[in-house]
Amino acid sequence: MTRVRIGICSALAVAAALTGCYDDGHRHDVLDHSDHTAPGEPRDVFSVTGDGQVTVYWSAPPDADLAGFRVLVSADDADYYRIADVPASQRHWVVRGAALPAPAPFEFQNGTTYWFAVESVDDAGNRSDLSDGAVTADTPRPAGRDLRLYDVNGPRRAESGYDFSRSPYGYALDGTSLFADLYYAWEGHPVLRSAHASVVELQNLGPMAMDDDRAGSLDESRWQPAAAVNAGIGDVILVKVYEETRPGNDAEPFNVAKVRVVNYGADAVWLDWAYQIQPNSRELKPQAGAPSAAPGTAHRREVGR
Repeated sequence: MTRVRIGICSALAVAAALTGCYDDGHRHDVLDHSDHTAPGEPRDVFSVTGDGQVTVYWSAPPDADLAGFRVLVSADDADYYRIADVPASQRHWVVRGAALPAPAPFEFQNGTTYWFAVESVDDAGNRSDLSDGAVTADTPRPAGRDLRLYDVNGPRRAESGYDFSRSPYGYALDGTSLFADLYYAWEGHPVLRSAHASVVELQNLGPMAMDDDRAGSLDESRWQPAAAVNAGIGDVILVKVYEETRPGNDAEPFNVAKVRVVNYGADAVWLDWAYQIQPNSRELKPQAGAPSAAPGTAHRREVGR
């Protein structure tokens, strides 16, 4: 491919590659119209979910005339809308906020799955394909830090339990309440208990970072549910909450959550937490790659290319 520079604008700039540039009020076309070869696709595209946001990461293709990247979003893996143009030196973009840039006809909110695509753009304005390898999916979810729950047997029992689903996610309440998902109990050592064992299941994964891949989703093949778990500092505990009182029946709606023990004492425990509000989704930190449920590359199109 051929690199072309006209006027004072450099074709290395992604804005120039996409739209041209201006010199003294006159537009100069920086595109090489003889170059019709698309650049290589971005590699290693993946995303990390967050509270009201998703960070998309990628690696660059080896093209010598790479100008930059375009980040796109879709609500159905069919129609994609451009939300950002970034320079060739950049390798990530944070998607956040309820109002996505026009012309995306939908909002960006927790509990909804979105598809994210990254296109490579060269100096001639050619763009790479929206292939499976250039697309990833994610479901942002609410999260919080330093939640304090008090001992259910102490004087502040009214703040011993937690309801993950209570807007605005979540809500501390009496651990014996009908709406409590779990609660803290000091039994000579720290324990987190299911408030209703027929509805809520727990599993302690052991000490790890909150964003450790092992805590990225609830793996049914390794699920070992319990009504109560010991809570050591650094332990990450997965939580599965059924809407109906029939644990183990995946045909019924459920939600997943995770907490990490930051600190504890005889009177209280401090937790970081995340809660997936999309029913029957096991994902708390989706990994690289697009889900198999995607309609497929042949159906993808960029709206307003």
